[in-house]
Amino acid sequence: MPKSGMAVLLLLPVLAAGADLELPFEFLHKQIVLQVEFNGSGPYNFVVDTGTHASTIDLGLAKRLRIPLAAVRSEGRGAGGSRVFGSAAVLEDLRAGELRVARLPVVALDLSAISEQLGRPLGGVLGHNFLASRITQIDYFRRRIRLLADSPHKDAASRADSATRTSFPMQFRSNSVLPVLEDFYVNEKKLTVTLDTGSSLGLILFPRTIRQLGLDELARSGIPMEAAGYRGKAKLTKGWVRSVVLKSIDLGAIEVAYVRRGYEDDEDPARRGGNLGNAVLQDFILTLDYQNGVVVLESTAN
Repeated sequence: MPKSGMAVLLLLPVLAAGADLELPFEFLHKQIVLQVEFNGSGPYNFVVDTGTHASTIDLGLAKRLRIPLAAVRSEGRGAGGSRVFGSAAVLEDLRAGELRVARLPVVALDLSAISEQLGRPLGGVLGHNFLASRITQIDYFRRRIRLLADSPHKDAASRADSATRTSFPMQFRSNSVLPVLEDFYVNEKKLTVTLDTGSSLGLILFPRTIRQLGLDELARSGIPMEAAGYRGKAKLTKGWVRSVVLKSIDLGAIEVAYVRRGYEDDEDPARRGGNLGNAVLQDFILTLDYQNGVVVLESTAN
C-alpha cells in the first residue's frame, strides 16, 4: 500500500494503562486485514499500513454511509501515475474486536483499484494516525495484532541483535512515516530501506537504486507485474538477488520486485533505496514501539 500525503488533524487514541488487546487478522494476498465497524455499520475490511500518513476510507463507502466530507480536497501521494484527491472526514465510534476509538480522522479516497487487487471490497486503511501512539506487535504466524500497554523489549537483552533477532531506532526521513532501517545489505552493498506493512511484496528496489547496484539487466528481464496504489497502477518486474542481510539477520537469496515505473521513480538512493513489505516481514514477529521509538524483528522461520 503506498503512502497518502493527505494532511489531517491527528487525534491519536491511546490504550488505557495496563490494558493489552489482541486482534485477529486475515492475511489476504499478504495484506493485514482487520474487521472494523464504525458509525454503527459494518464490519468492513481495513488494511493495517505503517506506510500511509492518514487513515483512509473508501470514497464510495463514505458516500453510501453519508459521512460528512470536507469541501476542500487535498492531493495524495503513492504508487501509480495518476493524480488523486481526497476529502477529510471522521469515523465515529470505530471498533475492531475489543478496541474502541471514539473519533478517527480519515481521508476519503477511491480505493476501487486496491479492492480489485485484494479480491474483496476494501473499506479503508488504518495508517500512521491510528498506530503512532501505540506499541503494536504484529505476529504474522499466529495472525494476531497485539496492542500493548507496555513494551516487551524494555531491557537490552530482549532486543539484542542475533541471527534471528534485530532491533533499531524508529527513525523517519523527511515527511515519511515509514520506519527506516539503515543497516541493510543487497549483494554486500549497504542500502537504506523502509518497513511497510501495507505492501504485499517483499523487497522492492527503486529505479535509481537498481542502476546504482548494477541490476538493470535483471530488472529488464524479470517477470512483468503490477501493483495497485492510491494513484493507480505501478509497473514492476519480479526477479532475485543473491544476497540480502537485514542488519544481523542473513536472509540469503530472496525474490525482489524491481520498480520500472510509477513508484518512487526519482528517490535518491542515499535517502532510501527500497522498501520491505509483508512477503519478507511475514517470517517475523514485528514490534513497532512508537511510544519508545524502537523497532524489533524476531524471526519465526525454522
